[in-house]
Amino acid sequence: MKGSSNSLRLKSNASELNKVEKLIEAIADKYYLNDSYFANMMVALTEAFNNALVHGNNNDASKEINIDFSFSGQEMIFTITDAGNGFAFNEFINSNQTSENQRGILLIQKVSDKVEFADMGRQISIHFNVASVSRDTAQNRMSVFQQTDNVKEKQSNEKQNHRLE
Repeated sequence: MKGSSNSLRLKSNASELNKVEKLIEAIADKYYLNDSYFANMMVALTEAFNNALVHGNNNDASKEINIDFSFSGQEMIFTITDAGNGFAFNEFINSNQTSENQRGILLIQKVSDKVEFADMGRQISIHFNVASVSRDTAQNRMSVFQQTDNVKEKQSNEKQNHRLE
């Protein structure tokens, strides 16, 4: 199944996320991906879609988000493009600060094999080397996912407790 590709053209609307999830499910089924890769792809693409929606397109329903998928036989690449103004991704990535806005990109970097930005920050390509996945790599990535989930839950609880005070 080398040389396969697929594309989605989505409206800038949170309800479109289910189409992203269906794409990942179809790819996981077609290529017999294990659960950890499925989870990593789901996390990475959900974060990338949300970044494109909120930060790229500013929730402007008239703008589109494009997702392109390609598979070379060893590497799966998802390219997400928004219609926004872009951002200074080099400064963003090289910053020593970890703001709430950076967490999504940091998470994408942790659960994938390679992340590239193009088109002045309007495009992110997320790479998964499926031919070289090892049990240790998969377990490491699941651990990062669980830690991030725990941090988000803790922050949510702290916000709720702060509101109650």
